[in-house]
Amino acid sequence: MKKIFLSVLVMAVGFSACNQKESSEQTSEVEEKVVIEKEETFLGESFNVENVTPLDILVSDMNSSDSVMAVVEAKVTEVCQAKGCWMKVDLPNGESMRVTFKDYGFFMPKDLAGKSVKMNGTAKIEETDVETLKHFAEDGGKSKEEIAQITQPKMDYKFVASGVKLIE
Repeated sequence: MKKIFLSVLVMAVGFSACNQKESSEQTSEVEEKVVIEKEETFLGESFNVENVTPLDILVSDMNSSDSVMAVVEAKVTEVCQAKGCWMKVDLPNGESMRVTFKDYGFFMPKDLAGKSVKMNGTAKIEETDVETLKHFAEDGGKSKEEIAQITQPKMDYKFVASGVKLIE
């Protein structure tokens, strides 16, 4: 009986030690992923950040084409506070451009406003319906009164980013 008890005790200690080793290996893997993710500054697809189109040229190209593929650098003015699923950047013509993310595949940090980014994607001018404008206003933290004042669709500058590089 003592031998059986001792055998069970030794096996329990052995399993416990193995589980602790696996657990520490998993913790190590998670820590490594976190470090890699912190070093990574691209969200979505990575891209060549060298050939940046100035925003004034982008606006001019958007006004004369259906859509424009470009890499641009801009300062973020607003981010969706619900999920980070869109952001706005100011354009040199006094307008703003709403940036969404290809296939809803990635999101921005909610505290990104005021920081600069480089984005790769497609820009176009397109009408935004009232329902969507109200949804964006709600996500942006606008009051019920401000949302109620949205009654007309609006032609908007839009950018669908396949990748965004956060600039430190």
